Amino acid sequence: MMPPDSRLPDDMIPHQPPRGALERRLGVLFVGRVNAGRSLMAEALLRHHASHRFDAHSAGLAPAAAPNPHVMERLAMEGIATAGLAPKPLNHFMAPGAPPVDIVITVSELAATGMAGAWPGQPVTAHWALPNPDPALYPDASVDGRTLVDAIFQDLQRRIDVLAVLPARCLVALSQWDDDDDAGLRTVG
Repeated sequence: MMPPDSRLPDDMIPHQPPRGALERRLGVLFVGRVNAGRSLMAEALLRHHASHRFDAHSAGLAPAAAPNPHVMERLAMEGIATAGLAPKPLNHFMAPGAPPVDIVITVSELAATGMAGAWPGQPVTAHWALPNPDPALYPDASVDGRTLVDAIFQDLQRRIDVLAVLPARCLVALSQWDDDDDAGLRTVG
Protein backbone atom coordinates (compact mmCIF):
# COMPACT_ATOMS: atom_id res chain seq x y z
CA MET A 1 0.00 0.00 0.00
CA MET A 2 1.26 3.48 -0.91
CA PRO A 3 1.55 6.20 1.74
CA PRO A 4 -1.30 8.75 1.39
CA ASP A 5 1.05 11.60 0.43
CA SER A 6 2.82 9.81 -2.42
CA ARG A 7 2.20 10.17 -6.16
CA LEU A 8 1.12 7.24 -8.25
CA PRO A 9 4.14 5.66 -9.94
CA ASP A 10 4.46 6.74 -13.59
CA ASP A 11 3.98 3.16 -14.78
CA MET A 12 0.52 3.15 -13.15
CA ILE A 13 -0.62 6.27 -15.01
CA PRO A 14 -1.83 5.38 -18.52
CA HIS A 15 -0.22 7.50 -21.21
CA GLN A 16 -2.12 5.97 -24.12
CA PRO A 17 -5.88 5.62 -24.34
CA PRO A 18 -6.91 2.07 -23.42
CA ARG A 19 -8.72 -0.08 -25.99
CA GLY A 20 -12.43 0.62 -25.95
CA ALA A 21 -11.95 4.19 -24.68
CA LEU A 22 -14.48 6.88 -25.53
CA GLU A 23 -14.40 8.36 -29.03
CA ARG A 24 -13.75 11.82 -27.61
CA ARG A 25 -11.92 13.22 -24.64
CA LEU A 26 -14.08 14.14 -21.64
CA GLY A 27 -14.41 17.86 -20.92
CA VAL A 28 -13.42 18.85 -17.37
CA LEU A 29 -14.10 22.31 -15.98
CA PHE A 30 -12.46 23.46 -12.75
CA VAL A 31 -14.37 26.36 -11.19
CA GLY A 32 -13.02 28.78 -8.60
CA ARG A 33 -14.05 32.13 -7.22
CA VAL A 34 -11.67 34.24 -9.37
CA ASN A 35 -9.93 31.56 -11.48
CA ALA A 36 -6.47 32.89 -10.65
CA GLY A 37 -4.98 30.09 -8.52
CA ARG A 38 -6.47 26.70 -7.66
CA SER A 39 -8.64 26.25 -10.74
CA LEU A 40 -5.91 27.43 -13.13
CA MET A 41 -3.41 25.10 -11.47
CA ALA A 42 -5.83 22.16 -11.79
CA GLU A 43 -6.44 22.95 -15.48
CA ALA A 44 -2.70 23.06 -16.21
CA LEU A 45 -1.99 19.86 -14.26
CA LEU A 46 -4.75 17.87 -15.98
CA ARG A 47 -3.60 19.08 -19.41
CA HIS A 48 -0.04 18.15 -18.55
CA HIS A 49 -0.79 14.66 -17.24
CA ALA A 50 -3.85 13.46 -19.16
CA SER A 51 -4.54 15.53 -22.27
CA HIS A 52 -5.05 12.28 -24.19
CA ARG A 53 -8.19 11.60 -22.07
CA PHE A 54 -9.45 15.03 -21.02
CA ASP A 55 -10.01 18.53 -22.37
CA ALA A 56 -9.19 20.63 -19.31
CA HIS A 57 -10.66 24.09 -18.74
CA SER A 58 -11.10 26.47 -15.82
CA ALA A 59 -13.30 29.44 -15.03
CA GLY A 60 -14.29 31.76 -12.22
CA LEU A 61 -17.47 33.28 -10.85
CA ALA A 62 -15.79 36.70 -10.93
CA PRO A 63 -12.52 36.25 -12.85
CA ALA A 64 -9.41 38.09 -11.71
CA ALA A 65 -7.46 40.34 -14.04
CA ALA A 66 -4.41 38.06 -13.96
CA PRO A 67 -3.22 34.70 -12.61
CA ASN A 68 -1.67 34.40 -9.15
CA PRO A 69 2.07 34.93 -9.81
CA HIS A 70 3.07 32.23 -7.29
CA VAL A 71 0.89 29.71 -9.17
CA MET A 72 2.47 30.59 -12.51
CA GLU A 73 5.95 30.41 -10.96
CA ARG A 74 5.27 26.96 -9.47
CA LEU A 75 3.86 25.56 -12.72
CA ALA A 76 6.86 26.87 -14.68
CA MET A 77 9.22 25.42 -12.08
CA GLU A 78 7.61 21.99 -12.68
CA GLY A 79 7.90 22.32 -16.46
CA ILE A 80 4.13 22.59 -16.91
CA ALA A 81 2.97 24.73 -19.83
CA THR A 82 1.38 28.04 -18.86
CA ALA A 83 0.91 29.58 -22.33
CA GLY A 84 -2.65 30.85 -22.65
CA LEU A 85 -3.45 30.17 -19.00
CA ALA A 86 -5.62 33.07 -17.84
CA PRO A 87 -8.74 33.71 -15.75
CA LYS A 88 -11.97 33.19 -17.70
CA PRO A 89 -15.64 33.84 -16.86
CA LEU A 90 -17.88 30.89 -16.07
CA ASN A 91 -20.57 32.03 -18.51
CA HIS A 92 -18.11 31.33 -21.36
CA PHE A 93 -18.70 27.61 -20.69
CA MET A 94 -22.48 27.91 -20.38
CA ALA A 95 -23.05 29.72 -23.70
CA PRO A 96 -24.20 28.02 -26.90
CA GLY A 97 -21.25 26.55 -28.77
CA ALA A 98 -19.13 26.23 -25.61
CA PRO A 99 -16.80 23.25 -25.28
CA PRO A 100 -18.62 20.16 -23.93
CA VAL A 101 -18.35 19.77 -20.16
CA ASP A 102 -18.72 16.27 -18.74
CA ILE A 103 -17.19 16.92 -15.32
CA VAL A 104 -17.40 20.09 -13.20
CA ILE A 105 -15.08 20.33 -10.19
CA THR A 106 -15.38 23.31 -7.87
CA VAL A 107 -12.29 24.25 -5.86
CA SER A 108 -13.69 26.98 -3.62
CA GLU A 109 -16.60 27.03 -1.19
CA LEU A 110 -18.04 30.11 -2.90
CA ALA A 111 -17.94 28.39 -6.30
CA ALA A 112 -19.56 25.26 -4.85
CA THR A 113 -22.45 27.20 -3.30
CA GLY A 114 -22.69 29.71 -6.15
CA MET A 115 -23.13 26.96 -8.73
CA ALA A 116 -25.62 24.78 -6.84
CA GLY A 117 -28.19 23.62 -9.38
CA ALA A 118 -26.95 26.11 -12.00
CA TRP A 119 -25.17 23.79 -14.40
CA PRO A 120 -27.01 22.81 -17.60
CA GLY A 121 -27.11 19.15 -18.55
CA GLN A 122 -25.90 16.37 -16.31
CA PRO A 123 -22.16 16.67 -15.84
CA VAL A 124 -20.46 14.76 -13.06
CA THR A 125 -19.91 17.26 -10.25
CA ALA A 126 -17.43 17.24 -7.40
CA HIS A 127 -16.00 19.67 -4.89
CA TRP A 128 -12.32 19.70 -3.98
CA ALA A 129 -12.05 21.88 -0.86
CA LEU A 130 -8.71 23.70 -1.09
CA PRO A 131 -7.41 26.80 0.71
CA ASN A 132 -7.33 30.06 -1.23
CA PRO A 133 -3.75 30.98 -2.26
CA ASP A 134 -4.54 34.68 -2.74
CA PRO A 135 -1.78 36.58 -0.88
CA ALA A 136 -4.19 39.48 -0.23
CA LEU A 137 -6.08 37.25 2.20
CA TYR A 138 -3.03 37.02 4.47
CA PRO A 139 -1.88 40.64 4.98
CA ASP A 140 -0.13 39.94 8.28
CA ALA A 141 2.35 37.62 6.52
CA SER A 142 1.18 34.73 8.70
CA VAL A 143 1.04 32.60 5.56
CA ASP A 144 3.73 32.56 2.90
CA GLY A 145 2.13 32.59 -0.57
CA ARG A 146 4.72 30.26 -2.10
CA THR A 147 4.42 27.74 0.73
CA LEU A 148 0.64 27.70 0.41
CA VAL A 149 0.81 27.31 -3.39
CA ASP A 150 3.29 24.44 -2.95
CA ALA A 151 0.89 22.63 -0.59
CA ILE A 152 -2.07 23.18 -2.93
CA PHE A 153 0.02 21.99 -5.88
CA GLN A 154 0.86 18.73 -4.07
CA ASP A 155 -2.79 18.18 -3.13
CA LEU A 156 -3.99 18.87 -6.69
CA GLN A 157 -1.27 16.61 -8.11
CA ARG A 158 -2.60 13.67 -6.05
CA ARG A 159 -6.20 14.37 -7.04
CA ILE A 160 -5.30 14.73 -10.74
CA ASP A 161 -3.33 11.47 -10.60
CA VAL A 162 -6.49 9.69 -9.39
CA LEU A 163 -8.79 11.41 -11.90
CA ALA A 164 -6.40 10.54 -14.73
CA VAL A 165 -6.69 6.80 -14.11
CA LEU A 166 -10.45 6.52 -13.52
CA PRO A 167 -12.04 4.33 -16.19
CA ALA A 168 -13.96 6.41 -18.73
CA ARG A 169 -16.98 4.10 -18.48
CA CYS A 170 -17.31 5.00 -14.78
CA LEU A 171 -17.19 8.72 -15.51
CA VAL A 172 -19.75 8.38 -18.30
CA ALA A 173 -22.01 6.29 -16.07
CA LEU A 174 -21.90 8.99 -13.41
CA SER A 175 -22.82 11.68 -15.92
CA GLN A 176 -25.81 9.65 -17.12
CA TRP A 177 -27.23 8.99 -13.64
CA ASP A 178 -30.22 10.98 -12.51
CA ASP A 179 -32.56 11.06 -9.53
CA ASP A 180 -35.05 8.78 -11.29
CA ASP A 181 -32.49 5.95 -11.35
CA ASP A 182 -33.52 4.17 -8.19
CA ALA A 183 -31.31 1.25 -9.14
CA GLY A 184 -28.25 3.47 -8.71
CA LEU A 185 -25.58 4.19 -11.28
CA ARG A 186 -26.01 2.81 -14.75
CA THR A 187 -23.08 0.93 -16.18
CA VAL A 188 -21.85 1.49 -19.69
CA GLY A 189 -20.58 -1.27 -21.93
